[in-house]
Amino acid sequence: MKKTAISALVVASLSTLASVAHAQTCPPGSILCANLQFGAGVSVNTVPPPPPPMPAAPVVIVQAPPPPPVYYAPPPPPPTRMVVVTQPEVAYTTTTYQTYGFAGRQQLGFGVFGAGLALGERESSRGAGMGGVGANMRFRYSPHFATELAIAAVAGRDYNGDDRAEVPLTVSQLFYFNPQNRLQLYALVGLGGSFAGVTYTDASARERGRDNAAYGYFGAQAGLGLEWQLSRNFSLFGDFRGFIRTRVDNEVEINPEFRRAQGGRVETTNTSAGVMGTFGGMFYF
Repeated sequence: MKKTAISALVVASLSTLASVAHAQTCPPGSILCANLQFGAGVSVNTVPPPPPPMPAAPVVIVQAPPPPPVYYAPPPPPPTRMVVVTQPEVAYTTTTYQTYGFAGRQQLGFGVFGAGLALGERESSRGAGMGGVGANMRFRYSPHFATELAIAAVAGRDYNGDDRAEVPLTVSQLFYFNPQNRLQLYALVGLGGSFAGVTYTDASARERGRDNAAYGYFGAQAGLGLEWQLSRNFSLFGDFRGFIRTRVDNEVEINPEFRRAQGGRVETTNTSAGVMGTFGGMFYF
């Protein structure tokens, strides 16, 4: 009995709930509507509570790798054509160290020259001066250096106005400043001797008690010159050479070359100086 009564009660309750739910216009398919009252103050909420919020998932930023580089092959070069141009041969003439300057090898040169010699003059011997010719040999053993042997023969009137013939012989060392050029500047220094024959004028003969004399000299010289190389084997040259010398013959003491009356006394000397100029040509071999 009890089970039958309980079953009837449950059926009645469900019917009542269905009626109420229909009266409240519950949506189709809903079994229970919210806030149904049972008895005194009992409220049944038929809608389940919302689930608790899910924790926020961590945000992971993934950076995509850069795209691989793209290589482009350069376009092939255009086909080339080889053009052969034939030009006629051109003959060039050059002025070089080897052609016109020193030839770069040892050279032996022989030359001839004209010479002028100035020894100064006294007031009583106007027109003093000497001239002549000479020959020389130059051994050019390097671009900058050469050795010269020279001999000359000059004649004229000397410082005292006496007639003189003289043969100077010198050996000199030459230094060329610019051997690569056609026109070459050189300096020279050297030593030499000279032999002179003097015929005295009437006044000198009376003063000295003799008509003539022979002098011998030894001295040094220095100078500057130019040599113009016209070809590999021929050049023109010219220079000025200042010299100083003294007599070395046996009559130095008994017959001095220069005399001067000074304050009641006679002064003598055998030392002299002068300048010789030369101009000539040189053949090299």
